[in-house]
Amino acid sequence: MSGLARLGRLAHDRRGVAAIEFALVSLAYFPLCFGIIEIGLMLWTQDVLQTTALMTARCVAVAAPACKTNPAQYAVNTASDWLSSGMLIVSGVSIKTNAVCATAPGTAVVVTLTSTYFATDTLLFGISGGAISVVGCYPTSP
Repeated sequence: MSGLARLGRLAHDRRGVAAIEFALVSLAYFPLCFGIIEIGLMLWTQDVLQTTALMTARCVAVAAPACKTNPAQYAVNTASDWLSSGMLIVSGVSIKTNAVCATAPGTAVVVTLTSTYFATDTLLFGISGGAISVVGCYPTSP
C-alpha cells in the first residue's frame, strides 16, 4: 500500500474526532469557566469588605463594647470570619469620626477598608495585584 493510499484512508477515518474537538473547544471553555469563578470570588470579597465596613462604622457610632478599644482590629477580625486570614490588615482600615457621608445627612462615622485581592493563590488564571477599596458610613447625628 502506498503512502498516498494510506493518506486517503486517514482522511476518511472518523475515530478520535470527538477528542480533537474537545481539545479545541476546551482551549476557550476552561479559561472562561475559571474566569467566571475568579470574578465571583472577587465580588464575594468586595461584598464581605463592604459588610465589614458597615458593621464597623455602626459599632464605632453606637460605641459598642466589641470595638471600643480597637475598632480597626474589630474590622480585621470581622472580615477574617468570612475571608482567608490576611486579606485585610489593620493598616488597610481607616476610621473617621465626625465626618460627612454622601449618603447620610449630618455627621457620621466613615470606615474605609482597602485590601489587595490575591485570588491567584487559588486559581490558575488570576487577577493579581488589584486593590479593593470600600467605604461604609453610619450617621451619628442628623
